Amino acid sequence: MRILIVPMAAMAETAGSYSRTVLLAEGLRKSGIEVATCAAKDFNFRPIKGVKNYYLTVPMPLGLPQKIAVHTFPIAQKLGITSRKSVNSFDDVLHLTGNTQYSYIKRSVEDIRNAIQDFNPDVIYSEFNISAIVAGKLEHTQTYISTSMPTQYEYAHTHKYAKGLNCLLKENRLPAVRSCVELFSWANWRFIPSCYELEPLTDKNATFYGTLKQVKVGGTHHRHGILVYMGNGTISKKKMIKEVGLAFKDSKYSVYIAGQGLREESIGNIHIAPYFNFQKMLPNSFVFINHGGQNSVIDGFIYGVPQIICAGKVFERKYNAKSVVKVGAGIELSASEFKAEHIKEAFEKIISSKEYQKNASDIGKKLLSLGGVQSIIRHL
Repeated sequence: MRILIVPMAAMAETAGSYSRTVLLAEGLRKSGIEVATCAAKDFNFRPIKGVKNYYLTVPMPLGLPQKIAVHTFPIAQKLGITSRKSVNSFDDVLHLTGNTQYSYIKRSVEDIRNAIQDFNPDVIYSEFNISAIVAGKLEHTQTYISTSMPTQYEYAHTHKYAKGLNCLLKENRLPAVRSCVELFSWANWRFIPSCYELEPLTDKNATFYGTLKQVKVGGTHHRHGILVYMGNGTISKKKMIKEVGLAFKDSKYSVYIAGQGLREESIGNIHIAPYFNFQKMLPNSFVFINHGGQNSVIDGFIYGVPQIICAGKVFERKYNAKSVVKVGAGIELSASEFKAEHIKEAFEKIISSKEYQKNASDIGKKLLSLGGVQSIIRHL
C-alpha cells in the first residue's frame, strides 16, 4: 500500500500539522506501508528520513508578494498585532496563511496532482490541507483527513473566503462549497487526534486515534520544572519571558521557556531557548503553560501534566482551553490576565490540589489507549 501525506503549509510557526505528518509517516513506514509526502518547504518543514518529498508551493500570507510576506508574521507578532487579531474560524486561518487565494489553490492543486500521478498512492492523507482534498477528487483517489471539533463547518465558518476556491471548483466542474472548511466533508474518512471527552464529535465516518506519539505510561518522575510555550500569536515572546520570569524568578522551580527565534540564555532558574525536547521535559514538569494549540494540549495530557492556557482570540485555542478546564485538568487565563500575579496564582492553585494532575493523567491514558497510528492503519 502507498500513502501520500499532504500537510497544510504556512509561513508561520504552526508546527502542529507538520509534526503530525512526521509521526504518521514514520509510524506507517514501520508497519511496512510505502509513504511519500507533498510538503511545502516552509518554516515548519524538515526532511523525514527515508521518505520522498514532492514539491508543493509555499503560500504567502494574505497572498502578499514573497519579499513582504516572509516578514509578515514575525513583524506582526513583534508589534503585538497578532495578539489583537481575532481568528474566528479555520477559514480565517486559511485566509491569513494564503491558502485560500485562487492563484495559490490552483498552483498547489497542480503540485499535488503531479505528486499523485508520479507516486500513484492508494490513499491521500490530508493534514488540514484543502488543496489535497481537491486534488484527490480530481485524481479519483481516496482521501483521508485529520479533523477536529473546532474545524467543523457547523462549529465555525467564514463564507467570504471561499471565492477563490469556488472559482477553481467551477473550472473543474466540481460542486461549490459555502466555505473552505466544508471541503472536509468530502473526505472518505476522518481521523481525530484527540478523544471524545475533549472533542465530543459523533461523525459516523470519523475515528478518534488519540495521539501519534508512543509514550510509556507510569514510572516515577521527580517533578521540579515548569515548561512554557506560547507558539505564534497570542502572547508576544517578549511578554512571555517578562511575565513568566517575574512570576517564578528565584523560586525553587526550574522554568523552561521555548519559542522559535529566542536566544538561548539562563537567568538564575529561568532557562530560555528556541527549542527544548518536550518529551524529556514534560514528565518532569509540574505545569505546562501554553497557548492552547492542539499538539501542546495533547502533549501535556499524555504526560499527565496540568495546564495553564492563554488562548487569546484564536477560536481553536479557545475551544481547547475550555476543554481542558471542563475535564478539570487546568486553568484558562485571558490575554489581559497573562501577568505574573495571575500566572503565579493559577500555578499555586494547581499544585495545591492532586485533582488537576489526576484528571490530566486520566485523559492522557485515554488518549494513549485509542491506538494512534495503528488505529489509522486498521482503517486503511
